[in-house]
Amino acid sequence: MKKNKYERQSFLQIFLGYFISVSVFILLLGYLYINQQQMLIIQKTGMEMHGYLMQVHRTNSNFKKDGFSYEVVKAPNIETKLPYKVQNHYIKIFGKKMMVKVDSDIVDTKINNLKKMTISIQIILIVFFAFISWVLARKSLKPMIEAISYLDSFTKDLIHDLNTPISSILINAKMLKKDLPKEDIKKIERIELSAKSMLSLYENLDVLLDEFNLSKEEFNLSNLLDEIIERYKSIYPEIKFNFENKNISILSNQNAIKRITDNIISNSCKYSKKTNPIINIKCSNNTITIEDNGKGIKYPKKIFQRSYKENDRGYGIGMHIVHRLCNELDIKIDINSDEDVGTNIVLKLK
Repeated sequence: MKKNKYERQSFLQIFLGYFISVSVFILLLGYLYINQQQMLIIQKTGMEMHGYLMQVHRTNSNFKKDGFSYEVVKAPNIETKLPYKVQNHYIKIFGKKMMVKVDSDIVDTKINNLKKMTISIQIILIVFFAFISWVLARKSLKPMIEAISYLDSFTKDLIHDLNTPISSILINAKMLKKDLPKEDIKKIERIELSAKSMLSLYENLDVLLDEFNLSKEEFNLSNLLDEIIERYKSIYPEIKFNFENKNISILSNQNAIKRITDNIISNSCKYSKKTNPIINIKCSNNTITIEDNGKGIKYPKKIFQRSYKENDRGYGIGMHIVHRLCNELDIKIDINSDEDVGTNIVLKLK
């Protein structure tokens, strides 16, 4: 995953937090306003009905008004406070016997115009506050991005500076092994082993901070795995490696595949059995299988979480990096593990 992706996610969270909160408030306010104004329109219609009826009485039923009519109700009715709609008319009973009717189009047109006007204002306000939310999200995120960039740059420089002393330790250890007696060589080999562990940590941290440029190229997968296996053979001479090599070439990112397989094989070596440790590696049909007879994993589903480890060994970032790179390269990874039996990891490459 790229750093920009995390920045976009943070930006969206802040933006949506502002925007959704304001939008809900605008919509709720508009809903309450429409209800209130609709009630006022109906109340005003009731007053117009009353005025119409008064004019009818004053003119001995000769008064006419477009959309208004009345009739005498024969059966006794209950006088209503507000007009109510019945089919194509709004009606109101006066004095329990006079019923005034108003064409529903007159009232409904006013209500529809009110709704259209309110919704238009709401849309304008929502668009305006979307812009405001965008500006606020950018301003809120800017100090955090600057602080993270500074810390990121500082950490990258620090991590990259580790490469020189580690390389120096390995070179000098190799030179010392030539001049020392056999009984002292094991001491130098322990130094080498620690330096190589530091080098592996450096490479993992480099991935976390820098990320690979995941451009794809064709390379020989079998040669890559063979190179990794030979390195771990020298570090762990007590482990038996069985490598089924079929000379396969694939189209992918070589550095990412190297880091994925290196981290998995490294874990298999670290947590191998003390007696008769075996690691079987097979690659065929764009599938890499790495199987060991080690301690196994207690909680396989947690293995990809950053900093998760089931004992004091390691740093808890190797398999997290494996998972991230597999997601980037669209590699399916399956883990089957039983405690005290071993672990089987299958990588299915596109």
